[in-house]
Amino acid sequence: MNKLTYFLIALLLCVVFAGSASAWGSNSEAIIHPSGGLVPGDDVSGRITIKIPQDSKISQISVSTDLTSAAWTCNITGANGHPVTQFEIHNSINGWELSGIPEELILTINLDGEVPNSKAGQDIIVMTIEESASSGNIVSKYTSPKQPVYDPAALPDQITCITESISQLNNEITECSKQGVNVSAAILKLETARSHVGAAENNRHDVAVAYKELASTNTAIGDTKKELVNTVLAKAKSNLAETKQIIENLKQKGWTSDNRVTLLSALTQTAESQYTVAHSAYGASKDSVSDSAKSLSIGALNSSVDALNEANALWEEAQKSLLDAIGSSAVYIVLIVVAIIVVIGAIIVIRRRTDNRWDELG
Repeated sequence: MNKLTYFLIALLLCVVFAGSASAWGSNSEAIIHPSGGLVPGDDVSGRITIKIPQDSKISQISVSTDLTSAAWTCNITGANGHPVTQFEIHNSINGWELSGIPEELILTINLDGEVPNSKAGQDIIVMTIEESASSGNIVSKYTSPKQPVYDPAALPDQITCITESISQLNNEITECSKQGVNVSAAILKLETARSHVGAAENNRHDVAVAYKELASTNTAIGDTKKELVNTVLAKAKSNLAETKQIIENLKQKGWTSDNRVTLLSALTQTAESQYTVAHSAYGASKDSVSDSAKSLSIGALNSSVDALNEANALWEEAQKSLLDAIGSSAVYIVLIVVAIIVVIGAIIVIRRRTDNRWDELG
């Protein structure tokens, strides 16, 4: 579809006092209906009101749209609302001069058109308004917000793609759960995503509704990622803190020179660096957590788990070594105690025998 451009008005207000003309601008947002996503063939209307100050000198106004079968009309009223003129735009109006109107003018530009099939899967701009000075330079421009045009043919593939994304995210949640992460909140948010994609599947016949459900699905997926990454990073941080405490305990027990403790310290430092990178990526994601930030966070979690497992194994060995040492010493202690008891018993027996002999001798 070709962009429609018309020259609406070539206006000149006689200024009583000297000075340069002030450029007018769009004083309000355009009202577009429908305002959200569109479907090829939809009828769309737009309206915008432009206020032209009394002391302004206006040269040329042009309008354009991405709609097809576009019909433009313009109503001009005075500041108090009384009608000045109304006309339909076909091609262009040049050299038309408003004079003898000592008041503010209000232009209401209306548009009716249809969404072209060629715009499926793209964004369109319903209304563009430009004001040019007498020199021909554009001095102000208004563009209505871009609106997506849904592509009915792409809907099945998009539903399939999003469903696969949900499945992959579910697998990642399951693996994180095995690593000790509390994933209950992430599971609830993922269920919301499943509900919306299911609604999209059930509304394939209504493309607009289906795409709105897919938009809600993507929002829920984003919320799930954010929740998962947040809890994953919290667990990784907790694991690293626990690991470093075990390393400190091992050193206090005299394991400082043990090569395994040195290797554990290096492993922990690497995991901590991964955590720092992942945390920074998560912070940079703001409202939308990227897949890269998610992957970095899960990688940091896995490294923290490896470090903690190694630390627990060493600590268990340290505790076992202590018990073995105590066990070996206990044998010697028992033997010494028994020997002492035997000696004391022998002394007592000998003394009693000696005492008995003295009694017999009288």
